[in-house]
Parts: sequence; structure tokens; C-alpha cells
Amino acid sequence: MKRICLLLVAALSLAPIAWTASRPRFGGTLRVEVRGAISSFEITDDANASRALLRDLVLSNVCDRLITLNANGDPQPSLATTWRSERDARTWYFVIRDGVNLQSGTVLTPQAVITALSAQNPDWHARASGNELLIQSETPVPNILYQLAAPHNSICLSGNNGQWIGSGPLQIGDFQPGQQIELRAFDDAWQGRPFLDRVRIQMGRSFADQAADLQTERADLIESDPTQTRPAAAGTLSFTEPVELFALAFTPNHPANADPSVRESLARSLDRNSIHSVLLHRQGQPSASLLPEWISGYDHLFKSTQDVSAARQLRNPLGSLLPLSLTFDANDDLARLVAERAALNAREAGITLQPRAENPSFRWFNADVRLVRLRLGSPDKGTTLSKIGSILNVPKLQGAQSAATPEAMFAVESDALKDYSIIPIAHVPEAYIRASTVHDWSMTSWGDIGLADLWVEAPK
Repeated sequence: MKRICLLLVAALSLAPIAWTASRPRFGGTLRVEVRGAISSFEITDDANASRALLRDLVLSNVCDRLITLNANGDPQPSLATTWRSERDARTWYFVIRDGVNLQSGTVLTPQAVITALSAQNPDWHARASGNELLIQSETPVPNILYQLAAPHNSICLSGNNGQWIGSGPLQIGDFQPGQQIELRAFDDAWQGRPFLDRVRIQMGRSFADQAADLQTERADLIESDPTQTRPAAAGTLSFTEPVELFALAFTPNHPANADPSVRESLARSLDRNSIHSVLLHRQGQPSASLLPEWISGYDHLFKSTQDVSAARQLRNPLGSLLPLSLTFDANDDLARLVAERAALNAREAGITLQPRAENPSFRWFNADVRLVRLRLGSPDKGTTLSKIGSILNVPKLQGAQSAATPEAMFAVESDALKDYSIIPIAHVPEAYIRASTVHDWSMTSWGDIGLADLWVEAPK
């Protein structure tokens, strides 16, 4: 384990001054602030990126998965120690790690793994023989290792009030719905005890409030808006790759958007380059693809250039059109700006979009179009496309699970986008700022954060 190695390195250090500054320390509390908020413990794919970020952060550190990914995105053993496949990836065998303690005081069993996976993957057929788990599917699942490494396939049991019980290095302690969640060290974790005693996460905090708390030493780790100027003297800034997707999604069965020419006209009216340079401050990338270039390698094949002339040619024969309502997350200032710019672009093509913040009396399903901000959560093409398909109810994207080549993946995505029911706009990174007292920060390019090896300096 990394933290054991760090302790050995520290113990062998011959420089007293360096010892004081760099020795990993057990104990202490990491104070985290985020925008997202959860009020219950559900493992669901979420169209709200800030809420999904929080859920994934907690899941990644409380509940293990059969497979984990290293920093390069390659599958590695976790609760499964070995695996093999048969029948052209329709049948998979996994050997479950022995002696894994759960936070409930019991030992992990293959049946508990089956229960967790079956809830998230109804098309899979799983059974156990001794410590070996068999998963079968009617269609090939060549990327099953990446799917099993995704947050929604965390192996969690349900405890009091539905709280997650897993085998990870941290366990859920105090929980105040929508306000705070506290994670505590799990001493019997098979990976080893974490350095931290606890992680206290404050939910529903704006970027401005988070920055103020970091500067006044009331927070140790905060989110940051990568599209805005970094606060002065704010600590160390870390970026992911572009891992969040902004897109317009038409609501099914709304008569106002039934004509595909309306949807295509709106898509061609979008000035993605202006949105990227002005609103996003050149963070991330403009895109007409669901997947960013760093994941797919083919994003550049989708045409993202604005073409107002073509948009008008599609729209003009349609005559009088009803205004289209466009909903967005009321708590996301950047989403508001993107929605307003999309409405401005649409007006040039003769389409009226009326941006409206989502609220309890006006939900996304009341609107003709919604601006979504999705957290992708995986470096794998098939896993990410199938997740988007699940969130936006696009069955065509589920074919990505059995696509074995980049060409097949491109064909799946192209087919799903051809009717313009989904209109990608841009991909943006996630960013975090940590105080100088936080050490051994670890974050993957797709935004998975490990808290087990973090440690914080003792208060002075």
C-alpha cells in the first residue's frame, strides 16, 4: 500500500527538518466543501453533474468495486483478484477476494456481490460457485471490466436509513440530508486503515462561499470553477480532463419539437466556439460529440461549426413556430449563461427558445428542451456512452456496451445523434483547490478522487 511505503520512507529519512515537513500523519479531519447535495443514498446515474460528483466521491471511498482502474485507466484487481472470459465475452468469471470485512462487521460474500450488481445490471445473469462469480449476458460485453469499475457498480449493502455499507477505507458516520455527510476511518479495511480519522463534507456550498472558507482556513478542499479567475492565495489547483458534457436534450412526446427540422436547425445555429471562448474561458473544448476527444479519439469527425444560413433554410419552410421552453439547473450559474447564449443563437435562425430555471413547480419534463450537464465518470467509450444513454433514455446508446472497435463505437454514437434529439455543446473539466496542509493528493484524469492516502498537517 502507498501509505505503508510512505511511512517507511519517512522512517528512513535522515534529515530532521524534512522529517517534520513530509512525514505522513495519522489522524485529523479533512474538511471538504462541494456544490452538490444529496438527501438519500441511492446509486443512480444523475443528469446533475454536481450531485453526481458528490455521490461518486462518497461511493469511491466507502464501497469498493470488483475492478479498479489505475492512473492510466487500465483495469486492476480490487474485490476481484482474477478474471477470465469465454463465449466471445458473453461469459465472465471473477474470483472474489477472501476475508474482506464489511463496515457492518460481517464478511463480504459472493452473494452480496451478486445482489449489488443485479440491482444495477438487470440484463446480466450472475451466480456463484464457492468464491468464483459467474456473469453471463446474451450479448457480448467486451468492456465489462470498465463497467465494473464505474461508480454505479460499487458493491454496497444497505444499512440504517438506506446508508451505504461497503468495504472501503471510509464508512458513513453522521449524515444530515442536503447539508453534511461525515466519513470515518474504517480500521478493518482490507486495503489498510486510512491516514485520516474523518472526512467532513459540507454540501450545497456555492463557489464563492467555498473560496472564502478556504482562504479563512475553514475548509481544506473545495471545488473550483475552471471557467473563472482563480481566487488569490487559494492553494493548489488541480484539473481533470474535460469530463462533463453540456448538451441540449429534447423532451420526448412534446409536440412543439416533433419536427426533426426544428431540432437540426437549432443544432446548426449554435455557436459552440463562442460559448467555449467567451463563457467557458477556453476551458475544455467545444464539441458536437457526446464523448470528448481524449476518450473517443474521433470527436473531430463531428461537425461543430455554426451555420446560420443552413439553420434558416431548415427553419423557414416550417412557417409559424411555437416558442420552445428551455430548462436549466437553477443552482448552476454557468448553465444559465450557456442556456441564454443558446437562446440567442436560436433567435438568429428564427427559433424562439425561452430559458427557464428548473424549480419545484417547473421540472425538466415540463420543458420542450433541457440543458443537461452530465458527469461522464469513466475513461472508457462504451461505459460512458451507455451511461449517457441511461440518463437521457436513448436506447440506441446501449449498443456501445457490445461495440468492440472504435469504428463500431463511432457508428453507435453517430446513429444516436442523427435525429438531433441530443445536441452536444461542449465538454468542460472539473477543478479542485486544496490547502497547503493537504498532502498526497490523488485524482485520476476522469475525476476519481482517492481519500485513503491523503493526510493533513496537525494544527499549529
